[in-house]
Amino acid sequence: MIAIAKLRKTFDKLEILKGINLNIEEGQVVVIIGPSGSGKTTLLRCMNLLEYPSEGTLRIGTTQIDFHAGLKPKQMNVLALRRQTGMVFQANNLFPHMNALENVMEAQVTVQKKSKEAASIRALELLKMVGLEEKAATFPHQLSGGQQQRVGIARAMAPQPKLLLFDEPTSALDPELVGEVLKVIKKLATEGITMVIVTHEMKFASEVADRIIFLDNGQIVEEGTPDQVFKHPTQERTRLFLSHLHSVD
Repeated sequence: MIAIAKLRKTFDKLEILKGINLNIEEGQVVVIIGPSGSGKTTLLRCMNLLEYPSEGTLRIGTTQIDFHAGLKPKQMNVLALRRQTGMVFQANNLFPHMNALENVMEAQVTVQKKSKEAASIRALELLKMVGLEEKAATFPHQLSGGQQQRVGIARAMAPQPKLLLFDEPTSALDPELVGEVLKVIKKLATEGITMVIVTHEMKFASEVADRIIFLDNGQIVEEGTPDQVFKHPTQERTRLFLSHLHSVD
């Protein structure tokens, strides 16, 4: 379903991603872990083309783009690929002048050209799914951080993307609000939604992931099931990273 081949990303001669190869099947939950600066967020942003890869190939479903240094991809192909992804950021980025329902409706009306009635029905279904149906008329500043992030998840799902991307969705939250967001993501995982999640929550990663990807210095160092990567890592770099986490715990 998703195929990434020889993907590279360079910023001002600094190579952030160094030839990433990754295939993700429909319904899989892939969790990316790694130290700060390893390229995790850049990889996620390349997957929905918030950043254009410098080189390599990206395919989601039937849409494929080949990237070459110095050449911009065709806008029609970029839009076709973006329409198949939804992204949840560290900060929820909700529209402050819109209530929760309107935030979830927005992309459906402006991008998908749905009627407001149809968009409202879909938005209410999604707010109910994330446990916020009763907050439909509430504005972002009236919601807790966890509630805002859950509205952000509903908004990302509204256009029915093939792939959901999460960039450390709990990192900006107070500790007591983390659980409610992780609960929603776990629910999505049980419903067969394809997801790629960057997180520092290792316990959550072990519970939700089908595969763990350990990224370091712009390269995939190790990948496998949570049991393989967390309990039986084969690479010394992975063992060192995990030992540092355990020492902090």
